[in-house]
Amino acid sequence: MRKAATRAALPKIELIQNGAAWEVHWDYQEAPESAVLFKRREYLDGYIHGSLDGIGIHPRNVSCASARTGTVKRLTEDQAVRFKVRLEHILIPVVAKEFERLNNLGDLPHMWLATGTEQ
Repeated sequence: MRKAATRAALPKIELIQNGAAWEVHWDYQEAPESAVLFKRREYLDGYIHGSLDGIGIHPRNVSCASARTGTVKRLTEDQAVRFKVRLEHILIPVVAKEFERLNNLGDLPHMWLATGTEQ
């Protein structure tokens, strides 16, 4: 049986300077709590695309943009920082709350019987 994690596998979000331009890269981490990024895909993808538009990031600068993974290139520093903050604002709490929910679910007595373990 798999050992329970003590921390959520939060998405990785990176800001990278490439010459005068900036890039933002993000990727989910494989873990049970990351499944929420697939389950809430429509809402999260809409938030991300709305953020791109709201910050004024041109679609040609977007290589990929979803709740699970993405790359946005040729940004100003201000655009990159603002977009990274928005990604952190939406993706990290969603995964952290799902991790907490799964841990709370695992603490219920009926789950001990299903897994054959006791707390």
